[in-house]
Amino acid sequence: MKSFPMSTNHNTTLNFSHAPYKRKTLSDLDREIKMGELRLRYVQLMRDFHTSLGEEKATDLINESVAIWKKLSIKK
Repeated sequence: MKSFPMSTNHNTTLNFSHAPYKRKTLSDLDREIKMGELRLRYVQLMRDFHTSLGEEKATDLINESVAIWKKLSIKK
């Protein structure tokens, strides 16, 4: 088996100017933290619905709440 030595003249400088990440402000980070907390609470509520009501009743309750929310969200 033939081995090749690693090249030592490669560019070791990294250029992140093309990276999709933007510098976030403190308010952006606060918003992301709040959104993460809300997502966690949502998952906890869904788990509690299914635990206390059972699969079918929990699904019915969730579907009914979605329908109500849609009606409330309609702009006139």
